[in-house]
Amino acid sequence: MSLIKKIEDAETKDQLETLGKELFGVDVDKRKGVETIRAELLELAEAQENDTTGVTDPETHAEAQAAQAEQQAAKNEEAGETKASYSGRMLKHRKTGRLFPWTAQLAKKRDMQEV
Repeated sequence: MSLIKKIEDAETKDQLETLGKELFGVDVDKRKGVETIRAELLELAEAQENDTTGVTDPETHAEAQAAQAEQQAAKNEEAGETKASYSGRMLKHRKTGRLFPWTAQLAKKRDMQEV
């Protein structure tokens, strides 16, 4: 039986709480309604099915995704697939030297100089 089917078949908050702890290690807030809890668990189940990081803990999930993105960027860089930098008109801040893409509003600022 799939995770989504188990969650949809649960009828009470207690059943949903048990599923949340067993499947995802998540404490369910029983002050919320049954449908709200079910929706949150379904989101986690769908994310787990679509996820390639293999991490189900919500706290470390974002960290795992960021690490995976960094690894992919490193692979692209090694392969010479770096993103092309902006090649249009640029403005430089006179005091800080920071570069910005040209916009009419920024060009009106007295601290900005076109390069």
